[in-house]
Amino acid sequence: MELFQWFCMGILFVLSVAALSYLSVVVKLKWYTLASLALGAFLILFGIGWAGASFLEGIAQSGALALILFCGSGVVLMTLTWRFLVAPELSKQSD
Repeated sequence: MELFQWFCMGILFVLSVAALSYLSVVVKLKWYTLASLALGAFLILFGIGWAGASFLEGIAQSGALALILFCGSGVVLMTLTWRFLVAPELSKQSD
């Protein structure tokens, strides 16, 4: 089961890199927009990895805290970046 968790983490990493690279080609993003999206994706993956390792070690409280702290801040960062930096660029291109 442990190997499957890390295999899934690798797949999620590859998919997030592919999505960010596709988005940067389709929408001409500024460097700070791409950096904040990448940081948000990294925080989410880091939180999932931390939580998975903590749950496998039997320390559920640490895993729950990682999900709240890292994944929550990553989701907030990506949501705000998308709302205020990516969505206006998408609406400019569709006009």
